[in-house]
This record gives sequence, C-alpha cells and structure tokens, in this order.
Amino acid sequence: MTSRYLIGNAQMIGRKEVQSNYFATAYNHFGHLLAVLADGNVDHLNGRKAAKFAVESCIYEFSQDRLQLADKDDTLETVFGINKRVQELLYMKPTPRLSLTIAIFAQHELRFFTVGSNRLFLYNGHNERLIDYDEKSPFFFGKYGLGHKNVVGIYSVGAHTVTHPMERIKIVECSNDSISDKAQSIVDTVVAKGLQSQLNATALLVEVRK
Repeated sequence: MTSRYLIGNAQMIGRKEVQSNYFATAYNHFGHLLAVLADGNVDHLNGRKAAKFAVESCIYEFSQDRLQLADKDDTLETVFGINKRVQELLYMKPTPRLSLTIAIFAQHELRFFTVGSNRLFLYNGHNERLIDYDEKSPFFFGKYGLGHKNVVGIYSVGAHTVTHPMERIKIVECSNDSISDKAQSIVDTVVAKGLQSQLNATALLVEVRK
C-alpha cells in the first residue's frame, strides 16, 4: 500500500550543547498522520526532557484516539494536560516555556494546534502561506484543506526566522530532490548563513502525495 504522505526532516543544534527540539510522526488505525514538533526552552537538559516528553505524550494520546484536533475544547484539555504533566514530572523551580506544534493529516484535511515560537507553513504549488498565526491569541488552532502535492512545513524558530520565504519555496518546489533532501536543504541554508547566535533549527516537511 502506497502512503498518502511523504515525510522529510532535518535538524542542527547550533550553539546549544544538546538538541532541545524533539519531533515525531506516527500513523493511527484510520490512516491519519500525526506530525508533532516541540522545543523546550528553560535549560539544556530540562528543555530536552520537556520536549521529548511532550512529543511522546502526543503520540500516546493520538494512538488512543484522544488527540484528534477536531474540537477546540477537547484539544486544549489534552494539550494543557500534557503541559501539566511536563511541569509536575520535570520542573521543580523554573517555569517551562514549551513551544509545541501538532498537525494531524486526515485525508485532505489538516488540523493543527500551535503554541509558542514554532510556525506552520503551507506550500500550495505556487506560494507559501503561514497558516497558524494570530497576533491576538497565545495559541493557534484550526483546519485547512490540502491538495495534491501540497507541502506542509513545520519549522522551529531557528529555522523559520533565519530562512526567507523565497529560499524555502525554491527548495520545496525542486522536483529533483526527495522530501528528505528538501528538509536537509532548509537546515543547510540556516547553517550556510553562519550566524554566531544560531541555536537549534528543525524542519519537518509533509507532502500530500495523493
């Protein structure tokens, strides 16, 4: 059976001592795809633990059909529950600042939730569109229709603030590169800029194949 989606990812840690970005993809029994990216920012060790725990909690909730992003209240209850467990298990004094992006691909519908500094972009074959940002809200939640060959990019702050939209579009629309090569090229673009202040950067791409 041919998968409906193609997945590519790449990371670098920049000045950080350890990688504090953590991500994963998973399918459920409906054939829906979960893509999740977390960035933990308190200190190197606890930030990494928080990001890993948040991602693995999302995968578990998704596997149990408790994370569908179909209803705002249920989604917030699940996400806030994960954040509460992160605080209870990992943090004694610092208040965690956890950026978390959850994307569920259900046939040709994208359901998403984002809190923090990650960003979610859609390339529709011509242009790139930021689809999860609202200056008036602390988090972003919604649905978006997907078409054939659309590419959804989930980027950490170290990736989307350093690369230009035209750079990303040029990379994503290159027909000769695999989706994995495209993700790596985005991170390579970050590295090539040689910024002394560069922290970790993660690019997670999902292409709708059919």
